Amino acid sequence: MNTCRFLSVVVLLGTFFLFRKVQGGVPAPPNYFDDQLVDHVASSHRHGHERWSQRFYLSHEYFKGPGSPIFVIMGGEGAIEPSTGFMYPFILQLAQTFGAMVLQPEHRFYGQSQPVTPAEIERARDDGKPDPRLKLLTVEQALHDAVRLIHFVRDRVRCSRDRFSPRYCPVITVGGSYPGFLSAMARLRFPGVVDMAYAASAPMKFYAQQVDQYAYYNHIGTVAEQAFTGCSQDVRRALDDFRTVYESGQSKINETAIGICSGTVPAYIKDPATFVQEVLMMVGYTFANHNMAFYPPSNQTHLGRACQTFASPSLSTLDQLKTFLVASLAPRSTENQPDEETCFDMRKQLPSGRNATISAGDWSGVGTGASGESWDFQTCTSLVESIGFAGGDGNQDAYGISMFPRRDWNISWLTSHCQQRFGDAVTPMPNTLVNAWNFDDLVAAGATRIVFTNGALDGWSVSGISHDLSDTLLALTFPNGAHHSDLAGHFPSVETDTVDICGGTGKSANNSGHLAGRLAECAHRP
Repeated sequence: MNTCRFLSVVVLLGTFFLFRKVQGGVPAPPNYFDDQLVDHVASSHRHGHERWSQRFYLSHEYFKGPGSPIFVIMGGEGAIEPSTGFMYPFILQLAQTFGAMVLQPEHRFYGQSQPVTPAEIERARDDGKPDPRLKLLTVEQALHDAVRLIHFVRDRVRCSRDRFSPRYCPVITVGGSYPGFLSAMARLRFPGVVDMAYAASAPMKFYAQQVDQYAYYNHIGTVAEQAFTGCSQDVRRALDDFRTVYESGQSKINETAIGICSGTVPAYIKDPATFVQEVLMMVGYTFANHNMAFYPPSNQTHLGRACQTFASPSLSTLDQLKTFLVASLAPRSTENQPDEETCFDMRKQLPSGRNATISAGDWSGVGTGASGESWDFQTCTSLVESIGFAGGDGNQDAYGISMFPRRDWNISWLTSHCQQRFGDAVTPMPNTLVNAWNFDDLVAAGATRIVFTNGALDGWSVSGISHDLSDTLLALTFPNGAHHSDLAGHFPSVETDTVDICGGTGKSANNSGHLAGRLAECAHRP
């Protein structure tokens, strides 16, 4: 099967990628690529010829040998442990259908994939030198990692690199969220290696600096209102009451009143104003997390239940906030610890590293621990996301429904945060990637064979490509979808999936057939 014929079939099926509630990954043993370059870009840099060991996962259970396809699941802003293995079970099912191999690299500086050690990073800081991650933790380096690993795997199974050869193994990258962006960029930047990309919930417009700062959280407010009528105003009322406690003269931080375990407020929080700011950030990104998982949409999801907590007439507004935070952020009970937790450790909301704060580079939440530190760094450099809180009264405005008190995002705040966190050499560069790669106009940039998908209920959809850009740059939006729900589970079920997801749409059918025809014309072309 030649490259384009295969891609025609994949796109025909791919445009009917069907959503299902999250099932988790498929556990697998890890592999290690010991010949990965520390620095692909600057050979004169002192890391230019050094190697490191990248963790990756490989499934060749269904691979039919040279001439068969390779699906590459792009790793993103988190460790990929063997207990997770392959993040998208659906791709393994596609591999069985197409006799394909599945390759999944772990992103550099996450999990065990560390090009330089944390100790080396700390030494540079102590010696007054720039953080080595400035050159090494970049989108470009991550894409080069994927390409070098693809070449290694293809050569090992004796696939030809020549598209004219019957032994050529076409490569299709797949990713959701930031990995969705990586998937699209892999096709744009390395069209000689990547034959097609599938990009789910990819925040293309955030990284092109084309999204109003209030759009993200206001969309989340709008969806929360769909989950439970009155949610936006109920949440806003509780948060206003919480702020009022401190604005009315409360000088002592009383963390236990809202479910924070005594003595666990991070040391950098020294005054009530900072305490309020960081609690509101936790509330914001917790709702953002619940929004991403809002599939299938119902009032029995985490989002729906959170809204119901704030609507409870039997609780005071502060008790509503406490119940919400403990339910969302406290450790889950286990068989050995069956009782419900009554508080959570606020310090565990922090990423690792020096001068860590809850409000960080990504106001949708950077995450915790070492992965949170790496993502904080990335959003402090080239992956700048302008996400703020609009304020208002919980009613509809031009951007949706705001249910959070106002807090404006600006580049000055971000710069101050990043330099305090990582050193003066770390400065946000919001336009660097888009100016270099022109993904704000993919057609003019010469991009082809990329499928973009978005769930309309997902806050990240405000940053997604929602309309077809050309015959081979397709966009599919599912009204009932959430955050890359199309990649989160297995084949669809009429018992758990919505009608529009199971059936697709007439538009997707027309587009897929049209694209299949176009790709069929490109046999033996790059």
